[in-house]
Amino acid sequence: MATKKTNKKILKSLTALGLFAAGLLSYPLLIKNIPACKNNHDHFSSIIKSTPPTNTNATQSDIENLGVCFTPNQSCFPQILQYINNAQSSILLLGYSFTSKPLTDALIKAKNRGVNVRIVLDHSQKSQKSSKEPIEALIKNQIEIRFDHSVKIAHNKVIIVDNNQTITGSYNWSHSAEFNNAENLIFIKSQDITKKYKDYFEERWNISKSDYYAKVNYKKSSKTAKAKKNSLIGYLKSP
Repeated sequence: MATKKTNKKILKSLTALGLFAAGLLSYPLLIKNIPACKNNHDHFSSIIKSTPPTNTNATQSDIENLGVCFTPNQSCFPQILQYINNAQSSILLLGYSFTSKPLTDALIKAKNRGVNVRIVLDHSQKSQKSSKEPIEALIKNQIEIRFDHSVKIAHNKVIIVDNNQTITGSYNWSHSAEFNNAENLIFIKSQDITKKYKDYFEERWNISKSDYYAKVNYKKSSKTAKAKKNSLIGYLKSP
């Protein structure tokens, strides 16, 4: 009895294997003779051939140096200060909170030695008491500052130095970021990556306003926000 059951299992396995082999052998014939299958096969092959391979070597070779820093276990500001002090031609800064007096002093020194310093901050910094002294010191020393009113929060934290070095992360330009908070920073030396950040800086710069001493009522651009929201809802509902 056991032998009959075993023979049946073997027969089923051999039959399945035979069908699978027959399918493999007949596939080229089906592709050749059935237009729909041939078209799908050719389309799939063309997609594979047209997809460029990921070239990691070019990106890796462009990154000359890469470093990270984490507060509160590490002191990040001395590394930021080193970049600022070594700047030769330009410093571009995007910020949300700006209250750091040591950073303010370093930027003023850079400006005084001929470095072009430009800053874009979130519009909320115009009314922040803790930002008043640093911002007015920068303006007094003829450092260009603009305020981004075009979005609800301009939450960027970026410093671009000499068009080839970028500092970014969660770290605000503040005392709390260095001494009180858990923050991260990444230091990137790369012309390619820095160009992308510089292009983004110029975009924010061009839509921001140098209106520190003017009273401006912030109005959210509801038209843009609504279009973006509708686009996202449509994407999420799509099959």
